[in-house]
Amino acid sequence: MVRRFARLGRSRSEPVALLVATLLAYYPAWHGGVLWDDNAHLTRPELQSTTGLWRIWFDVGATQQYYPLTHSAFWFMHQLWGHTTIGYHLINIVLHATSAWLLTIILRRLAVPGAFLAAVIFALHPVAVESVAWMTELKNTLSGVCYLAAALAYLRFDARREGRAYAASFVFFVLALLAKTVTAVLPAALLVVFWWKGGSIDGRCDVRPLVPFFVIGGAVGVVTAWFERTLNGARGFEFQA
Repeated sequence: MVRRFARLGRSRSEPVALLVATLLAYYPAWHGGVLWDDNAHLTRPELQSTTGLWRIWFDVGATQQYYPLTHSAFWFMHQLWGHTTIGYHLINIVLHATSAWLLTIILRRLAVPGAFLAAVIFALHPVAVESVAWMTELKNTLSGVCYLAAALAYLRFDARREGRAYAASFVFFVLALLAKTVTAVLPAALLVVFWWKGGSIDGRCDVRPLVPFFVIGGAVGVVTAWFERTLNGARGFEFQA
């Protein structure tokens, strides 16, 4: 009983500690202003109406990049606090702290020692400063939460074969793709985890359920590549691999 209450206390205090530590670490960014191409990503005047929200989803080219979930988040934040930048920064920081807590849960589910320490390092490591402190990079912090939520739900499905967990994972994965397409790597990352934990990959149990994830991830990736090359001019020597 004592251990149970100890675990309960830990589970409640750790996410709060992560949030507080992350907020304090990023205090210098709270009042940061508009940088570089923030004005191109934050909701422009012609997209600030309800019609603008529709255009974010269905008028390809209305936003600088076709990440409709990210630009919808920018749209809703503009409705709440307009051009006051502290709101955007705090949301980015809270999303980053949420990703750190999801990472803790995932690592513990995988029986990785030092899960909370790893999450603290993830939350506070300076490599994340660009994503967390730059308003434009909401696409990273938002997609990161969706990505890790999808991974956690899929691990639950893999352990229990629950249809609800599978559906939740797929929904979070689609949301992650709509926030930033780089999250298409999730199914491949899950296969690496299964290989690492089991020593091999089973085609029926491991690969087959992930086929829809590979398909939707590949399709969205093709659309993003077309968008970047055709509408954003991502062509020429600078963009060659």
